[in-house]
Amino acid sequence: MKTTIYYFTGTGNSLYIAKNLSEILGDCELIPMAKFLQNEQISITNEKIGFVFPLFFWGLPKIVHDFVEKVELDNVNYIFAIVTRDGDVDGIPLIQIERILKAKSKTLSSGFFIQMPNSYILDDEVTPEEEQKKRFVEALYQIKNIAKIIENNDRTLEIDILKTRRTIEKMNKSFRDNVYESDKFFYADEKCNNCGICEQVCPVNNIIIVEGKPQWQHNCEQCLACINYCPEQSIQFAEKTLKKGRYHHPEIKVKDLLKYMK
Repeated sequence: MKTTIYYFTGTGNSLYIAKNLSEILGDCELIPMAKFLQNEQISITNEKIGFVFPLFFWGLPKIVHDFVEKVELDNVNYIFAIVTRDGDVDGIPLIQIERILKAKSKTLSSGFFIQMPNSYILDDEVTPEEEQKKRFVEALYQIKNIAKIIENNDRTLEIDILKTRRTIEKMNKSFRDNVYESDKFFYADEKCNNCGICEQVCPVNNIIIVEGKPQWQHNCEQCLACINYCPEQSIQFAEKTLKKGRYHHPEIKVKDLLKYMK
């Protein structure tokens, strides 16, 4: 049975997971959710599909939330989700997906969390390199186990019913409601050499180059691809990133992002 994996990635962690999983499963197609950004409805014909994406503000990124709400699942029999996140707080993304699917008379067959290095440098520092390597090894081990579950159509959900769920729901919704305008804090400093990589790697085409400088168009998902893939480290977010390191998955290059995105 062919599997389609719909993914959202900014700095490569989720694409890395999706790529490795697709190679193990075989007969698998990778499609970025961003391709359907303008669609009012999204039709799916495959019987087995998956969502792979990062944890944003303890829940779903806006683009993932909107994608799952739009997608038509009449022909789908098995749905899985894999959430990449830094730290050990799972949040509520699987609960959110399950609620959306329930309204479509569907259910989440399996769901998993995989710990990856931090790329959200607005709050925290980049994960140290040695710890990054450790997480990559552990992630590959997890992917192999997840692949077996998916191949066998097994059902398992890593859902922790949190006491703070209602608070987290509000925080995540507030993030989704306001994320588009958050790009007003982005700018390119004097190190910018007009290479255009930020424009290329933005998964939602939110950046255009005007007179040699990037301009953000207020459709931002706050994935931070522009910041973390900038070779000159010239893109900043207010003062939060001035002294922060940068991270993108070492095996996911710009060409890898473009291969699937465009």
